[in-house]
Amino acid sequence: MQVFDFAAYARFKWSDMRMILKAAGLTLEVTLISLAIGTALGLILGLIRCSKNKVINKLPLIIMEPLRNSPLIVQLFLVYFGLPSVGIRMKAMQAALLTLSLNTAAFFAVLVHSSIMSLPKAQWEAGYALGFNKFQIYTNIIAKQALRLLIPQAITLYISQLQCSSLVSFVSLMDLAKAGQQVAQKTMMPFTIFGIVAALYFIISFPLARLAKYLEKRIGFTI
Repeated sequence: MQVFDFAAYARFKWSDMRMILKAAGLTLEVTLISLAIGTALGLILGLIRCSKNKVINKLPLIIMEPLRNSPLIVQLFLVYFGLPSVGIRMKAMQAALLTLSLNTAAFFAVLVHSSIMSLPKAQWEAGYALGFNKFQIYTNIIAKQALRLLIPQAITLYISQLQCSSLVSFVSLMDLAKAGQQVAQKTMMPFTIFGIVAALYFIISFPLARLAKYLEKRIGFTI
């Protein structure tokens, strides 16, 4: 009969927990900054994609398609390890923020474009019939309806990007995944440590999922 090893758990100290919590803060910081930048850039790219000019609406694809169709870890390595070979050096934090921001922008642009283009053309015709110009139609009719479609998908994207942020550990950033790995190696308690790491990711992600449902209902009532 195996005896429960209390001595093993004694190796897990409060300093280890502080390290993990500090790393969780870094993960949240990287995620929030990159999501903010990526959302703003993605909104611009998505609106350009909605242009009726066939040349202009294809320009964002030059950025979007490579980012959407290559692994995030490869993009991160290209920025952090590849750019120095052409004279562009970045710190790990800068490389992580740049990579995650551009990756988020590429996917968010698709959501913006698909949300707007999914609305029936009759909405535009109704706006013109009311005497609105193009900008007024966008702000008063199209944007409100597109937002209702966009928000749940955007929050799902944000949760996915939060989980993908664990890849920044490969460029030596002490994020939640990296801290969990180090503490697990130190204490020889991988199941417990990574259980705590998984719980922290859940604690960060779950409110976002609830927020998506709340905003979806709230916007549904107000539109």
